[in-house]
Amino acid sequence: MTVSEVIKKMVAYSEGNLHDINHFMKVYAYAKTIAEGENLNPELQKLVEVTAVVHDIACPLCRVKYGNTNGKHQEEESAALLEEFFKDSDLPKEFTDRVSYIVSHHHTIDGIDGIDYQIMIEADYLVNADESNFSGNNVRNMLEKVFKTETGKFLLKSMYQKRLDSAEEK
Repeated sequence: MTVSEVIKKMVAYSEGNLHDINHFMKVYAYAKTIAEGENLNPELQKLVEVTAVVHDIACPLCRVKYGNTNGKHQEEESAALLEEFFKDSDLPKEFTDRVSYIVSHHHTIDGIDGIDYQIMIEADYLVNADESNFSGNNVRNMLEKVFKTETGKFLLKSMYQKRLDSAEEK
């Protein structure tokens, strides 16, 4: 299963929810960019890209089941949905297990155990900071405490420089 095939399947899975589709496509673009900037090997690059595409697979279910897309609910519901999503794919079990692990922890910044997980956290934050209009102080905190990749830090500083500057002035 190629990354393109995963994207097409995830678009179909999203049933026309443009917010969800646009969100995962933006996260995918940043994850791909960060992974390339960090010179990941092709297998890890693909894992990062696939993870970014499916990272919010639980959102539709969470909206129905809980009335919201709380991160902890997403983490709890993701594994079973991903198992079903990938069941007929040719992706190795070790690969899909790692995707599932990262997706099931993508709102948890403690215990990041690999560059793939790190990139997922950074890419999702880059998008969420815009979509949720995070404060300059929030951005600065993430820059100082969570972002580790040089590419991710560059993107965060470049994209949110005005918010970072306004946070310094206060």
